[in-house]
Amino acid sequence: MKPVRGTIHTPANKGMRERVECYRKFVAPRPDGLPPVRTIVAFLILLATVGIVLVAFGVNGTSSGALYSAFSTGNDPRLLAGHPEQIRSDEWSVGVPWTISQIQRGLPAVSNAFPGGADADIPFGLPSHELVTVLEPQNLGFLFLDAGRAYAFKWWLPGLALIGAAFALMVSLLPRRPIVAATLSVGFFFSPFFQWWYEPSSQWPVVWGAVTITAIIWALKSTSLRARIGWAIAAGYLTAAMAVGLYAPFIVPVVYVVLFAGIALLINGRRGGLAWRSVALRLIPIAIAGVVGGAVVLLWLRTKSVVVASFLGTVYPGHRLTPTGTRDYLSVARTIGSSFSESLQNEAGFLGINSSEASTFFLMGAFLLPVGIWIVVRRRRRHLALPWLTIGLFAFLVLALVFIFVPGWDAVAHLMFLDLTNGTRMRVGIGLASFALVGSIVADLDNDNATAPRRVAWFGVGIFALSQVGIAAAVDAVQGAARLWQGSPFWLAFVVLSCAAIYLVARKRVLLGVAIFLVISVWSSAGVNPVYVGILDLRVTAVSRAIVRINTVDPKSWVGVGGLLENSLLLESGVTAFNGTQGAPSRTMWREVDPSERYVAMWNRLGAVEWVSGRGEPVVSNPAEDVIQATFDGCSHFAQAHVGYVLSSLALHSPCLVLKSKYAIPGSELSIYEVTSLPSETPAG
Repeated sequence: MKPVRGTIHTPANKGMRERVECYRKFVAPRPDGLPPVRTIVAFLILLATVGIVLVAFGVNGTSSGALYSAFSTGNDPRLLAGHPEQIRSDEWSVGVPWTISQIQRGLPAVSNAFPGGADADIPFGLPSHELVTVLEPQNLGFLFLDAGRAYAFKWWLPGLALIGAAFALMVSLLPRRPIVAATLSVGFFFSPFFQWWYEPSSQWPVVWGAVTITAIIWALKSTSLRARIGWAIAAGYLTAAMAVGLYAPFIVPVVYVVLFAGIALLINGRRGGLAWRSVALRLIPIAIAGVVGGAVVLLWLRTKSVVVASFLGTVYPGHRLTPTGTRDYLSVARTIGSSFSESLQNEAGFLGINSSEASTFFLMGAFLLPVGIWIVVRRRRRHLALPWLTIGLFAFLVLALVFIFVPGWDAVAHLMFLDLTNGTRMRVGIGLASFALVGSIVADLDNDNATAPRRVAWFGVGIFALSQVGIAAAVDAVQGAARLWQGSPFWLAFVVLSCAAIYLVARKRVLLGVAIFLVISVWSSAGVNPVYVGILDLRVTAVSRAIVRINTVDPKSWVGVGGLLENSLLLESGVTAFNGTQGAPSRTMWREVDPSERYVAMWNRLGAVEWVSGRGEPVVSNPAEDVIQATFDGCSHFAQAHVGYVLSSLALHSPCLVLKSKYAIPGSELSIYEVTSLPSETPAG
């Protein structure tokens, strides 16, 4: 007798089937076609759990250890993996010293780090006890955690919020594919752009954009008023949280992605049978939340009007406006050149600029547009509703290209606020639009129960492959084959993997395609930021303790002669100094340095204020547009009238400086001097 073929029903198989069935019930879409709230909540709880563990151990990605070798030899015990990124100086030489300075001073609203004071919010968004901290949730940890854990909280909250917001958007588009949504969202977070620009000002706009698009989707589809109001409140709060960051170059592109997506979703809702009156009523909660969020920001800005005016009145950055049609072909190459992202760590300047400015996304959604076009043509032929969300997101990409390549419409671009951004910063909007396009196109395929033909899938793959080979050929021709292969030794592997991801998604092998997307993102950026415990706190060094002790006995203003090391020490020690990175310049301070305002064009800017040894009254110059360098002479009228102590890594020889103490550091020493009265026989200056 022949054996009967069929499924063998074992207890293990039965248990597996039951678990699969339980999962399917858990994630089954609601009658309105949206995902159950529990799916989103479960993912957010998972993210929160990860965040709690990371914060509890103080683990984050700070590069503050860049200054460790200046004080100690050997390996930094807080560095678990990787290495500090020098290019992230905005973080380790500005953000961290200013943050520790705030902690040292008790989180004031106005810091006395500079003579005349410095606002804690604008432009650096520092922790403080001001009410605005509610709109800067990344700073809330400083109110109840130690410095290391508070900084970990600040590091992870925007990043985890980005993953959560991206998941909410993606699962709202693909309610039957929560694993796909989760994989895409984590991969999106690991995009090189976010890792190289890892800061709240680059993340909160995208969080706002994803949540606001999600809120519009729910407003038009959900049968639950409570759910619609909940999403509207989230969008309103994030409107304010994004706006207080005041970084328009990242905000403007994301706003336009939301605008185009929102219009497309409204058309979808109308074509889906909703009357215009019903559409308007459903959007009222979002409109109210947006108005309230905007009003809160305007009220806050009114209290900061003097600081804002001073900051906008600087020479740099001031009112930076970008003309239309700059035709920055190299910027376009950087935008689409995701296969070369490993060069950002291996070869600085590989694509002609620093690593942060050259970082980008794997724009899988953009290269799936042939599939989107095929869907449009297919639906028109069948007299079906057009995929308006795909069309709207594509329209934004066209706007971005027009802004970069078409000159002559500067007045219109100014009215649209587009000139507040540029080709590089526009990349954040392109990345968000491309990410949303993946979900939109897959949703269109699912709704049509269709798979893109092979020729259409290969067309998108071919465009991507040609773009990457073209970039490689250009680098080979201009910089040489050695630079290409040393900078991006695996660029060809990235091309193959990326092509596979595009093809698989187009052919509806979506989970495998997005898994490759995740691998590409993690591989290209996971090592960008180090794994660090806490932050490097210079207050524990002997020289910082001496600075605090001396200043406590006889408080006076300080000058650090040298560079970033002196700036960081003086800031973190909590003394008043003429050093540090300034936002809106302190007029009180600069009247003391430059009473005739001879050098106003040099110091009226955002930048690091540094001092070098010189003779006579301070001479101010700009070695770079964001560096303000002044000369210091202990016998000058400025020093005699306004400076009490000097910290220097250089030996200073002046009859007006008395050495108080020295501190050995690797390869050098730090000295503290006291400014004394001008000897009668020595002429001033």
